[in-house]
Amino acid sequence: MTEETEQVRAETPDAEARWRVGVSKACISAGICLAEAPHHFEFVGVRARPTAEVIDSAEEAELVSEVADDCPVGAISVVRL
Repeated sequence: MTEETEQVRAETPDAEARWRVGVSKACISAGICLAEAPHHFEFVGVRARPTAEVIDSAEEAELVSEVADDCPVGAISVVRL
């Protein structure tokens, strides 16, 4: 579990909680993110990118954080705004 995932889980969800999702240029197109969270990622060219840069749901942020943990090159970031 990464520090980012622990941060998402440690935060108390509230009506105004939001998270920013990003995919860095380190992405190697392994496809794990698309397999585990197809509603949150898509391929554009040779790299994955988030379908939405901001997530408003704590449950969805936790899912995407778990996917970030599974990324073989650590290209996915999830940060609470």
